[in-house]
Amino acid sequence: MPQRTVRKKRSRRDFMWFCLFVIVVCGIIIARQEYKIYQVNKELEATNQRVEELKKDKAELEAEKKRLDDLKYIEKLAREDHNMVGKDEVPLFIVDDKENGAEQKNKDAENKNR
Repeated sequence: MPQRTVRKKRSRRDFMWFCLFVIVVCGIIIARQEYKIYQVNKELEATNQRVEELKKDKAELEAEKKRLDDLKYIEKLAREDHNMVGKDEVPLFIVDDKENGAEQKNKDAENKNR
């Protein structure tokens, strides 16, 4: 009899360790899957944000495309971005005194070094 009870206790203990091991392994597997789901959701959120930014950019580009049909807008861009002037206009260039002063100081310093 005593040997039987020892066997039963041992088999119960072994069964408990086995169950604990299975639970731990399942817990690890579930934790890894949850982490992967978290990463995918985070990536999905970033992608959705990028899509929204691209939609805004597209809307701005569509508006710019419509404005490019207007001759006055094209003229404004030519004047501002490319310094173009009309046929009978005289170009006027404004030079900042600070820039001239800095350039003159640099030239003076170079002449002294020679």
